[in-house]
Amino acid sequence: MAASRAKGAFGWLGVASLLVAACTSSAADDEIAPACGGVSPANLESEEAPDGGCPASPMTLIGMGGVGDACSDPTDCAPAKCTCPGTTGCAWVAECSNGNCLDGNTACCLYGLQCAQ
Repeated sequence: MAASRAKGAFGWLGVASLLVAACTSSAADDEIAPACGGVSPANLESEEAPDGGCPASPMTLIGMGGVGDACSDPTDCAPAKCTCPGTTGCAWVAECSNGNCLDGNTACCLYGLQCAQ
C-alpha cells in the first residue's frame, strides 16, 4: 500500500514538473515557434537581393559562429542559404537564440514560415 502511494506521489510530481515547464516556456506562446523546434524567431536575421534572390555571398551576415557557439547577435553566427517554400525567394539567414548560434535547418525553418506569411 505504501509503495503504491509513493508511486502515485512520484507520478504527480512528474506531471507537476511538466506543467511548470510548459507554463514557463515563452516559445510555446509564439505562433511560429512550435513548428521549428520551439525556437522563437525573435533574433532571426536575413539578407536577400533586391529581386528576392540570394546574393552570391552574404554581405552583412558574415559571422563565423557554428551551431551552439556563443553569440549576442545573429551577425555573430554563420549564415545558411535558405529558400522560401513554393517560391524562387531565397536569403542568407542566421539566428542567435538564447545566446547560442542555431543550426541552418532551424534558421531556414523559421525563415520559411516567415516568408509564407
